[in-house]
Amino acid sequence: MRAKNARAMKTGQLIVFEGPDGVGKSDLALRFRTWLREHGFAAELLSFPGKEEGTLGKLVYDLHLHPERFHLTTQTPASLQAMHIAAHLDAIERRILPSLKSGRIVVLDRFWWSTFVYGIASGVDQRLVEQMISTEKVAWGSVKPTILFMVDRSAPLRQEPSTLWVKWRDGYRGLLSIEKTQYTCELIANEHEIEETLQQVLKSWRLVSGN
Repeated sequence: MRAKNARAMKTGQLIVFEGPDGVGKSDLALRFRTWLREHGFAAELLSFPGKEEGTLGKLVYDLHLHPERFHLTTQTPASLQAMHIAAHLDAIERRILPSLKSGRIVVLDRFWWSTFVYGIASGVDQRLVEQMISTEKVAWGSVKPTILFMVDRSAPLRQEPSTLWVKWRDGYRGLLSIEKTQYTCELIANEHEIEETLQQVLKSWRLVSGN
């Protein structure tokens, strides 16, 4: 049953969904946000680089997928990742940090993990990628995810470039082994019905958040 008033929290929560393309990550993030709202939590869903009209994130998103619309013939992998970081900075300062400060739950589809994984897989020098990410980490300050869900599958739900997809998956698994020592990270196997996977997410979130 939907609560009459959204539940306010003293401090907000950052809930991140990560993973390679084709694992159902965005669908899970949307279903989780919907569940939160239906149960009275003040929650919003945002994505990196972003899809909100009139934002830098939407511009970068469109530029990434449809460069021809902007009369671009080429762009280097490093410059593309730099644009993603710029969009992240805008969203962090303009939307995410104010929402967390007000006590809302921010469900974030992608994190800086994607910049690392996709940057390395596309051949960008790791030192350059790490320098870009270090700039973003300054913007985050002391904020860390309440929990990060790394969504995984043995095979993608849709057609993806097979060689690259293996690199993406390995890259995410490598990051998981490192980052789980810094904040709560949960590996979620999305191998069955999406509602069953959502219940896994909810169980893990409740344990961490106490809700």
